[in-house]
Amino acid sequence: MLEEAVITLGDAHARDAAFAEFFGVEYPRVAGYCFRLLRDEEAAHEAAQEAFTRLYCRWVRTDDPRPYVFRIATNLVYREWRRRSRPQPEVDAADAPDLVNELAVRAAVAALPRRLREVVVLFYFAELRVGEIAVALDRPEGTVKAQLSEARGLLAQRLGGTA
Repeated sequence: MLEEAVITLGDAHARDAAFAEFFGVEYPRVAGYCFRLLRDEEAAHEAAQEAFTRLYCRWVRTDDPRPYVFRIATNLVYREWRRRSRPQPEVDAADAPDLVNELAVRAAVAALPRRLREVVVLFYFAELRVGEIAVALDRPEGTVKAQLSEARGLLAQRLGGTA
């Protein structure tokens, strides 16, 4: 009985060490991803921390943690966007053209159907590969590729470009 407890404790330490290593590598990426979408450092860190907290609770049951943590972070960003409803950023006159372009892209992405918006956000903002997105969203890779193509076409139409 005591040997089982020691083995279990050793396994727990190994799991914690693996999580700590994953956290050290991926936290800056997840926080940066959240910041690019929220443009608020504090909110970005809160979302990233919450995403890793939720991941830790499911660490032993998660086969591929990277797409999973980005999926959680994406949902938290969506929740923050809904909470804010319509953010009113302070604009420096020198930054106005860039901000207008960024807001137009953000509005175009937000107007996509959810199935396409999820793929676009994970591919372009989280910089996940197609295979990682497929795992995160539980969709076949071919479906993810088709949805990326469809989303690109819609975004090109909405932003005045060509597909």
